[in-house]
Amino acid sequence: MSRQTADFLFLGLGASVLIAAFIASGISKELFFVYFGAEDSLIENATAILLACAGVVLLARVLRVRTSLPRFALILGVLYGLAYIWAGGEEISWGQRIIGFESPEYFRENNDQQEFTFHNLVIGDVKLDELLFGPVLSYIILSYLLILPLLWRKLAWVKSVTAKMVIPVPQLHHAAFALVVTVIIPLLDESRRWEVYECIFALLSLGIFTNPANPLIRNAAQNPKTDRAA
Repeated sequence: MSRQTADFLFLGLGASVLIAAFIASGISKELFFVYFGAEDSLIENATAILLACAGVVLLARVLRVRTSLPRFALILGVLYGLAYIWAGGEEISWGQRIIGFESPEYFRENNDQQEFTFHNLVIGDVKLDELLFGPVLSYIILSYLLILPLLWRKLAWVKSVTAKMVIPVPQLHHAAFALVVTVIIPLLDESRRWEVYECIFALLSLGIFTNPANPLIRNAAQNPKTDRAA
């Protein structure tokens, strides 16, 4: 399967998830909740797996050119990949409900869901999911999806930085897909609609990482102008 075929397969699955969510919601609120909104639902588990897979793809991308990367770029690239795997684990509370282990005392006292997750921690009066993992992360992700593709095409220094850092740049169709989904998802009249959005984002990430605008090159750090894949 070619990179482009895999890319459009992931985007097609993302569109299918969105359509299915609207259909399920239209048929029955309970049907939507069971398959899309509930803890450990089909969509939540799929999101966890897809995020972890995206992280593995990122790690493989970075490690392929590790000998030509500056140390800081290698470290950041590995951390970026691990962040996706971490997000996948957080999505299902690291399998807590599946395995059945009890939350440590600190998490029982400082987690607003009393689960073994970091993004639901409450430090003082601050909820991390509302401060860092809410609007701040959303702005960063949307900037990556919508602004970076445009800057990469216009500014040489952006091309140079993304090459040296081995950052997969979204293609314009990725940006368009992200924009359309971001506009449509609020129309889904369900409080748990963001579970659907997260699953689509995971699929979009896989599409970007497998078929970025800047193909991976073996000597990315030394030759950012090269356009051919290794």
